[in-house]
Amino acid sequence: MYQILLKLFKDKSLKLSWPLVLMEKNMTYYSSENLYDILLRRFKRILFFKLTKKSPPLFLRGKDIISYASLVEGVHEESLTSMIKYYAKNDLSDFFIDVGANIGLTSCQNGPDFKRVVCFEPNPLCVNILKTNLAISLTKGKFSINEFGLGDSDGNFDLFIPRHNWGGAFVRSNANSYTDDVLASKDGFSKIDLENYIVEQVEVKQAKEVFLELFSSLKKDDFKKGVIKIDVEGFESVVLEGIGKAIPSEINVMIVFENWDSKFNFAEIRNHFSNRQIKLKKLERSILDSKMPKFVRKLSLLFNADKSHLVDIDDATSAIGDIVIEVFWSYVYLMT
Repeated sequence: MYQILLKLFKDKSLKLSWPLVLMEKNMTYYSSENLYDILLRRFKRILFFKLTKKSPPLFLRGKDIISYASLVEGVHEESLTSMIKYYAKNDLSDFFIDVGANIGLTSCQNGPDFKRVVCFEPNPLCVNILKTNLAISLTKGKFSINEFGLGDSDGNFDLFIPRHNWGGAFVRSNANSYTDDVLASKDGFSKIDLENYIVEQVEVKQAKEVFLELFSSLKKDDFKKGVIKIDVEGFESVVLEGIGKAIPSEINVMIVFENWDSKFNFAEIRNHFSNRQIKLKKLERSILDSKMPKFVRKLSLLFNADKSHLVDIDDATSAIGDIVIEVFWSYVYLMT
């Protein structure tokens, strides 16, 4: 066999990508690279450094949708980050609760503006990255991580993680308000095909009981004003119901959640907080979210800045997007 292989490699008609030389007692490997390849590789490296010079000092996943903006622009969801910072500066800076924290991009960006940061993340593939990123961004003892999800009951469920978008993971169950069509389309798929997902079993706890304990702990430390961010891909109403049933009268919060359902039932939210005064709003872009034709919107961007602003939910162009709930104990609201 050795003699046959030796003859094959001595045959000049045989083309190899990497030249190999077989000796009688050992084998020597080497590869070659021409000047063009060297220069191209170095150019790509320089270009990458230039494009990502504003990127945060965090662990990010290449080719993942949630990492693009952070790598190139230096900030994840800039309009949402700016809005949370605004509320923190306007007396809601005691605590930040991140339900569906993923790898911690929002908590890392906004966390320094709050006295305490509490994260919930059931995805076992993300949680260690979350721990690392928070340790990089926040002081030790300022944050805590709960490695489970929030739902209508305790149990273990399958978490579907889109391979190209770890920020879009969801639990597929009867408690999820999104249809399969919505769950698939939000990640660019025509249907739920298991080939497109990594499936991990995760722990889920009843939202009401978790928030009863959490709010009690916050009250003991005199933390009564804060912000809650919810990104749970179809479990928003379940989590909001848990908050509404658990929140003490003396705690004031701004809640923001991502919505992909164009027919979302906002009357349910009012029912969840029936004993509190609330305002429902949506974070919109002045140009991109306007009702102007697409061509006019693109043309307008050339001459005008696209500004983010809050509008009453009844005046919003669409229900899809970042929904804001202001929950206060009186008729005095933070924003008008």
